Amino acid sequence: MRCKVARYAPLLLVAAALGAASGCLHPEEESSLSPLPAAAGRVDPGLGPGARPLSFGPGYKGSPSWSPEGDRIAFTMDGYVVDKPPEVDDLRRWTTRDFIAEDAEWVSGKGLTILGTAPGSGPPSGTEEMTKSVYRARAGDGSFDLKKVATGVLAMGSEPARRGGLILAVGGGPYESGLLLTRGSGEVDRVYPGLVEGRVVAFSPSPDGRNLVLAVCPPGDRETSELGVFDLRGGGYRRITRLERDLEILGTPQWTGHGLYFVAGKEAPAGGAAAPYHLYRAAPDPGPPEPAPGVGKDFVASSIRVSPDGERLAVIGRLNPESPANLYVLDLLAERLEAVTNNEDMEIKTGPEDVAWSPGGESVAIIARSIPSTEAEVRAAPVNELLEDFYNLYEIPVEGSGEASR
Repeated sequence: MRCKVARYAPLLLVAAALGAASGCLHPEEESSLSPLPAAAGRVDPGLGPGARPLSFGPGYKGSPSWSPEGDRIAFTMDGYVVDKPPEVDDLRRWTTRDFIAEDAEWVSGKGLTILGTAPGSGPPSGTEEMTKSVYRARAGDGSFDLKKVATGVLAMGSEPARRGGLILAVGGGPYESGLLLTRGSGEVDRVYPGLVEGRVVAFSPSPDGRNLVLAVCPPGDRETSELGVFDLRGGGYRRITRLERDLEILGTPQWTGHGLYFVAGKEAPAGGAAAPYHLYRAAPDPGPPEPAPGVGKDFVASSIRVSPDGERLAVIGRLNPESPANLYVLDLLAERLEAVTNNEDMEIKTGPEDVAWSPGGESVAIIARSIPSTEAEVRAAPVNELLEDFYNLYEIPVEGSGEASR
């Protein structure tokens, strides 16, 4: 039975319980492309001569996020949040090591907003999911004290045009979601009118900042994903398309200057192989999506992110299911795919949020490591100085790189 929410009080309190769900991918779940064996005789990792490491040493790293000025990059490492300048390996920690962070977004050059689970948090009564909350943290206060902004958060994203605010999708009931805006100290600045039927799992803004494109798990059907548009001014929600049964949207759909792009595929059954995830394009109006032009029918996509100017799409993927994962840039106007890396020996991490454009659009941050060896090795360098053996961040220049893929 669908639970109707007649007023916005639950959104202001932001304490609604999240219903257990399966089928629609949760944002914290990564659906990675399996690494392929290293090519024999290759030494160059293939990330390009201009690539530079942004982190070193052990730790499972993810969700890179550049500061608005591009002078620092934040990321999660083993669940907690750190940041550093790109030029030096000087980590600054924002949370305790037992914090479970899913994502971190800059709200200014001095503050981060963190989506995650604090120590001791557990699932709400009657659900199987952890309650995720959003916290504000400021640099330079000498402590790990975080200010809780909201609880029962489904997804978060920066306010359009980087005005310093943050938009949150919160549970308005077991089968509905609402959107709100926070600014400054983290207080709720605005509750957007209207509710979305279903559970919002990811969203991103339109280039003009007036709308959001949403990935939604509809109510009553846990094996389907849908794409929709939310009007931030009027509050109305309209469905663009509901995907075929068992197809799921992976990661965050991107609203570009040339349409809505998203990655979708089938989740792997227990003990079986999943169908490849592919890149699709849809118009902002209701209608069926189409395979993204310019990438080829065999292209397997994973992480995507639109450039700051809205004209290019960074894509982690494979030219076909048997080729290695690489970073590509899709020129949306020319409908041309450009290989930025020529990787044979590196495992590029393919989590939905593991790619980030620099603020000026001249480079992309990815996460990669060397293909793990099946034999034990002894290294002379201290473990915190080793690079290729562990997942680490790399900055890859994209201006004028590579040749267009055919």
